[in-house]
Amino acid sequence: MAGPVIGVERDRATGVAQLRIDRPRARNALTTEAAARLLRAVEDALADDAVRVLVLSGSGPDFCVGGDRDEELGDEGSAGRLRVFARLQRTVAAAPKATVAAIEGRCVAAGAELAAACDIRVGAEDSVYRFPGSRLGVPVGAAKLIGLVGLGAAKDLLLTSRWVTAHEACRLGLLQRLVPPGRAGAEATACAAEISANDPSTTALLKHQLQRFSGVLERIDAELLAAESFTGPEPEARRGTRRGTRRETGRGA
Repeated sequence: MAGPVIGVERDRATGVAQLRIDRPRARNALTTEAAARLLRAVEDALADDAVRVLVLSGSGPDFCVGGDRDEELGDEGSAGRLRVFARLQRTVAAAPKATVAAIEGRCVAAGAELAAACDIRVGAEDSVYRFPGSRLGVPVGAAKLIGLVGLGAAKDLLLTSRWVTAHEACRLGLLQRLVPPGRAGAEATACAAEISANDPSTTALLKHQLQRFSGVLERIDAELLAAESFTGPEPEARRGTRRGTRRETGRGA
């Protein structure tokens, strides 16, 4: 993979680390390698005592449209990428430091899962969201969505695989802050700086309590076990979903 695919900036004055998926020509779709690099960047930021808050974003007009459908994967490669995605998302969800997602444009599939793993989501008013697991034959999404939007709304979003506007996402609780287009990064950074000004040990304890009381990590682990044992959709359905998703979301899904 030519060139850097993950941008990292650390502001020592504020304690905020900016982690950016830098594949704008691919709508920030994640290959296995890109996801692994992002995971390493997250782990490095979490190990840095000078970093108190992480901000995740995407370059260009989109946050992330999911896994890169142009990556050549066999069954073993697909399973491997699923594990890398799952480890990335769980690491973000289990982070003892606060995480904020800055979302512009499309936030789809693995991108939506990554955003859902963050503590706070800041979305542009023209951003759109989709959890297309049921369309793709990948049974993920429930673990995080239940805690964010409730059981009824989670069923709606997951079983239909429909698009959700930023305003609806905010109403449902998927987004915490709604900002004008182009302002998600600035607002997420301001939010991160506000969190960073607080006592880090108290923030870490609060995060541990929130993770424990919500049961989100146990749900994520159970979801991965179920996804790994799933044999996949029937061949005819799989061909139809690949065509439909590529047409609807662009390069990623």
